[in-house]
Amino acid sequence: MKKSDSKRILLLTYAFSPLQAPEAFLAAKSLSKINAYTIDVLTLDYLNLGLAQDHSLHDYILENFGKIFRVKSPIWINQKIFNFLRYFSYFPDKYSHFNKYIFKKAIEINVEKYGAIISWSQSHSIHLAALKIKKRFPTLPWIAHLSDPWADNPFFFKYVGYRTIQKPLEKKVIKNADAINFTTNLTRMMVMKKYSNKLINKTYVTPHSYDLSLYKSKKTDNSNNIKITYFGNFYGPRNPLKFLKALEQLNKNNSHLFKNILFEFIGKWIGNEDWKLNNLNLPKGLINIEKPISYTESLQRMQDSDMLLILDAPFKTSVFFPSKLVDYIGAKKPILAITPEGSCAEIVREIGGFVYYPESVSSIKEGVIKAISFLRSNSSKKNIQFIKKNFSNDFVSKQFQLLIDQVVI
Repeated sequence: MKKSDSKRILLLTYAFSPLQAPEAFLAAKSLSKINAYTIDVLTLDYLNLGLAQDHSLHDYILENFGKIFRVKSPIWINQKIFNFLRYFSYFPDKYSHFNKYIFKKAIEINVEKYGAIISWSQSHSIHLAALKIKKRFPTLPWIAHLSDPWADNPFFFKYVGYRTIQKPLEKKVIKNADAINFTTNLTRMMVMKKYSNKLINKTYVTPHSYDLSLYKSKKTDNSNNIKITYFGNFYGPRNPLKFLKALEQLNKNNSHLFKNILFEFIGKWIGNEDWKLNNLNLPKGLINIEKPISYTESLQRMQDSDMLLILDAPFKTSVFFPSKLVDYIGAKKPILAITPEGSCAEIVREIGGFVYYPESVSSIKEGVIKAISFLRSNSSKKNIQFIKKNFSNDFVSKQFQLLIDQVVI
């Protein structure tokens, strides 16, 4: 029997640097300050998959992580085929086609020698690869980290049979993992209400984190504009339509409201990547749309903005902790959140931000007026601390370390 190295942990994920994806940045930050363990990573080689890449955390990864093992995609999966897989691969997602290669690589690198494995989604397929490893090595401790809900994710309810397919897959993971970690208590409650108290007792909550060392503002914009900036992609019900309609109505009633105001949208609208402000009666120069930028550049631009904007889908409630929100907190800027009641709303209120509701144009209008009034007032110039240390990666990494301590034998 091979000797275990309890001080090395293996992270399994389909989203890791240099993939340009929120989950890749979240995992890197939240596990970067774990001092008691070396974190090795088993992930994908993204070559030939047509996925956007961001190398701005290259040195950060080298500094804070151990070995990085990358699995190459099989020859039959090229960019075109990988794109096509999203239309019919819900078991649980298109990344499941890589699971057997992840498992094979795990065996090759002697996964049983590690003190524990952590499977990190999105995408949820990675948990099934970890499940297969767990069945091969039952005594190997396993932590499953779910950044988003799985079977109960409202963004995927539009797919016929989604919940029916996902529930048994989720249940296998919940049942067999030694610990299940969520980013908010509301997510934990949503997912675990289907399960017994015995399974609930092995769940934990560890939030997203920011890393202050990554913020390096070099402000060069000397204009008098007040900038309110949105970072991130739009997709499905998370889109700017009602927000733009609210701006249009406000401008119609008070054309002076937006004097020296600039709204920036940095990211893309998936399914409408080349979106333009057609058929909207808005002043020229009020809105600027930019393509996605690198992660570290986005942190700089957050610091250079006067207020940061969240636009969420108009669900009745939302358990989601938007990845951008934790970076907004680290940027120490005021936040306007157009979001339902739930996790995001609670956090924004906690840090002193403004919360209004996405299902109502009148609520959005009220939020915009409040935000502009605040930014033009003397109170916005005061030294207001829009930051909470319990979201710093120094703190969050310590929480992960305590969680690992509990499962490592």
